[in-house]
Amino acid sequence: MTKFKDLLTNKAFNTRIEFPSVSVALKKHTLEISFDSKDVVKNAGYIGDINPWLSSLCFLIKGKPLAEISHLSWKVWDNVFKDEQLYWDLKQEEEHLFFNEALELLKASLDVFRGREYLYQETSPLVCRCFGIRESDILDHLQNEKMPTLDTLAGVSKAGMGCRSCVPQLKRWLVLHETKKHSHHYKDRAVSEWLLEIDYMLSCFPKAEEFKMEVRSFKNAQVMISFDKEVSQLEEEKTAKELQDFLRASLDEGLTFFLRRARHFSKA
Repeated sequence: MTKFKDLLTNKAFNTRIEFPSVSVALKKHTLEISFDSKDVVKNAGYIGDINPWLSSLCFLIKGKPLAEISHLSWKVWDNVFKDEQLYWDLKQEEEHLFFNEALELLKASLDVFRGREYLYQETSPLVCRCFGIRESDILDHLQNEKMPTLDTLAGVSKAGMGCRSCVPQLKRWLVLHETKKHSHHYKDRAVSEWLLEIDYMLSCFPKAEEFKMEVRSFKNAQVMISFDKEVSQLEEEKTAKELQDFLRASLDEGLTFFLRRARHFSKA
């Protein structure tokens, strides 16, 4: 098992990779990442002086899908290297810096990689100019975090940790999210009625038949929908957003819809 101390001198990731999907330079280092056809990291490496944070970053993202590494944070490092005092000592020094080079390089690389998808789409409004956090990033965090706060948001994206001029707007998002969470109109009707209507509206979704979509559960305003089609992680994320927008607009803003591969349900 790879230990953090080994990454201080290990040059396995301190090298160029063949045919990188994206290559981004920052200061003295260049991060290169290669994705396969399903948007899973096939290989990762960096050019420049050996750096334990870049080495550990490449180690952590290799073999992981795009959706997972998009939310990479200190929590992942903490969990993997939790038993190594050397890691905690070096991390304490790193936390005093304005930004971490490895995380900034990863974010920039993913932005460049995804840029091909957004060339002909409207860009989400910028909220935090210091760290380039957009409205879509804030909404994603509110949807995925069980108890979102300014601290959890800053921990993932550093939004609000620069000039702090965006903090009032971030607070308004949090208040709006909390208000919506406690005003569910879906409770006014029986679950059986909702299931019939959701099933019908799902059949009207343009990709429902192609993806073999099926309602699997409905609990606490969360509707789980399975699909059975081999697609890339990027296409899965795009379809999930389209489905969410379509069903919420057709049914109730209080409901949340999640799209998961059918095989995930069979393992549960």
